[in-house]
Amino acid sequence: MKQAYYKLKGNDVIARMYNCPISLKFSIELAREIKSKPYKKILIYLEDIINLKRQLPLKRYNQNVGHRKGPSISGVKSGRFPVKVAKQFKKVLEMAKSNADYKGLESEKKDLIIKGCVVSQGMKRYSFQTKGKRRLRRDQTTSLEIVLVQQGKFVKKIEPKKEEIKKEEKKEEKKQEAEKLELKEEKDSKQEAKLTQKEQIEEQKKILNRERQKRHE
Repeated sequence: MKQAYYKLKGNDVIARMYNCPISLKFSIELAREIKSKPYKKILIYLEDIINLKRQLPLKRYNQNVGHRKGPSISGVKSGRFPVKVAKQFKKVLEMAKSNADYKGLESEKKDLIIKGCVVSQGMKRYSFQTKGKRRLRRDQTTSLEIVLVQQGKFVKKIEPKKEEIKKEEKKEEKKQEAEKLELKEEKDSKQEAKLTQKEQIEEQKKILNRERQKRHE
């Protein structure tokens, strides 16, 4: 999953995580449940799965899975509590949220929505079994890609800190230019003073020479 499945627009934000050690089947089921839903509600939903309060409904991969108590969710009563998968999805969502803040989306005023969630099979790694067994075990990984979108028009947010920094930089540049001008003026004045002193010394020497000549005469 090297290339993005979604074409990003002005108010879209993406976050990816490759080769996660989680179940591919549970990831597909969870991606279906969170798609086109608000970011804040999905965070609460994932925390409920981690705390074993709400189950993940299994519509596709539900062989040998028992029914849960209570009403059906998404038209299905069979479900599980994939804690590891929920934690990984939560990490990716937080990454996408931080990307949205960096981009300048006003996520506090207008809620972010999960535009899409793509799950694909990652690398297959070989590992040894426990207790000194020689037989190799093939571990499968899962790659995740989540896209967030903000409702309404996209207005790029400019942080006030950056504007203040730019103003300060301009002020410093002006100060440096003024200091350079002052130094030049001081140098010019010193050179003029040196020239006047040299002229005075030369005139005094000329007068002394004239007096000496008169005395000899």
